[in-house]
Amino acid sequence: MDGQLNNNSEVMCCFCGNYLPLKDALVLSIYPNIESKESQQLFSHKNHFVEKIFKSIPLHPDFFEDEDV
Repeated sequence: MDGQLNNNSEVMCCFCGNYLPLKDALVLSIYPNIESKESQQLFSHKNHFVEKIFKSIPLHPDFFEDEDV
C-alpha cells in the first residue's frame, strides 16, 4: 500500500484484522501522548469500537447509525 487512500480503498479493522471499505470504517486518530505533534490513524468496524468502549462513556449517535432502533 502506498499510503494513499480513496473511496475505493479497503482498510484493516484494528480489532479483528478483517478488511472493510474505507467509506464504512470508523477512523481513529491516536497520539502517543498529549505533547505529540504526529498522530496515527487506525480503522475499525463501528460495532467493534462500540463493544470495546466502557459502557458509561457517551458516544456520538452516528456510532449507532447501523443499528436497529
